[in-house]
Amino acid sequence: MKEQLEFFKKNGYLVVPGALSTDEVRTINAAIDRDRAENQPLWQDRGESGRYQNVHTLLAQPDLDITMRPPGLLPLMEAIMGSDLCAEEHSVMVRSPNPDGPTMCHWHRDAGDSAEPPYYTRYLSVVFYLTDVDDTTHTFSVLPGTAQSAELLPLDAYDLSTAVHLVGRAGTAILFNAATFHAGNVRRTRAERRTIHIYCGHARDRYLSNHTIFPRRLWEGADEATRKYYSRPNPITRLLMDRF
Repeated sequence: MKEQLEFFKKNGYLVVPGALSTDEVRTINAAIDRDRAENQPLWQDRGESGRYQNVHTLLAQPDLDITMRPPGLLPLMEAIMGSDLCAEEHSVMVRSPNPDGPTMCHWHRDAGDSAEPPYYTRYLSVVFYLTDVDDTTHTFSVLPGTAQSAELLPLDAYDLSTAVHLVGRAGTAILFNAATFHAGNVRRTRAERRTIHIYCGHARDRYLSNHTIFPRRLWEGADEATRKYYSRPNPITRLLMDRF
């Protein structure tokens, strides 16, 4: 873990192979197939040559709970963020095959605030690969080190040739500082790419987004640690907690 944290401190991201088992990946993909069939209106077409996203999959698919609070990654997540780590957002993304369409790599940050050293991470994201990702598929890509300082510079201050297009087998997890420049690297490919994206923050801090509705079974969790993790709801979840 010490080496992993040193790498994250310098680069603002970390790849963890095998974060989900083969059986877990199979179960999660089956739940996604089920959700796309049963809850199609919740799946939004985001463009980009076929990117579909649902930020509410947790409502109907308890099999995905493990991806919002992944037990195997919690020690790393808490080492980076501290003991007041809390849930922010959950979404499932499916990038369609793109054999003949345009390619693109839209660099952006998901958070605009730097944080304190050593990790400079106000909001932490985890991306799970649910399909095998290699040099022939769409990838999740990062510009290393672009948030690992007190000042966040514009994109043109960085060398795009340093970009890393991250590959890995299904079950791989990528932890990254949400202020790091990153992109969905859309390639010409006949392969579908599936990912789950989560965001975490600090319970003492302002919420990052107001997209995901977290279900009652999570914030009324069976143990104190789970309840603490969901203890600072976003406004849409808070409204449901108070009114329903």
